[in-house]
Amino acid sequence: MKDPKEPKVQLPIKVSKSLFNEIDAEAKAKGVPRTEIAEYRLKHYTIPLTPALMVELQNSANKKYEKLKPDMPEEAVRIQKEVLKLWKRLK
Repeated sequence: MKDPKEPKVQLPIKVSKSLFNEIDAEAKAKGVPRTEIAEYRLKHYTIPLTPALMVELQNSANKKYEKLKPDMPEEAVRIQKEVLKLWKRLK
């Protein structure tokens, strides 16, 4: 994750206590500085997971499930389980 060639600049920001605690816990669990976790999130979490986007994603999964269910019930159930796993990862 670190790029030794790229110079670093300070970017002081204020975050909520709950977000600070979340970043702090993740950093401790991984044994890295909080800055590294915050920088990773800034780089890779560019699309906010809004409620509207979550609804759109679930609706798409439901439509696919409904199409597959009559002809391929096992595949439909497998896909639905994969979607549930993804939702759990996003929490």
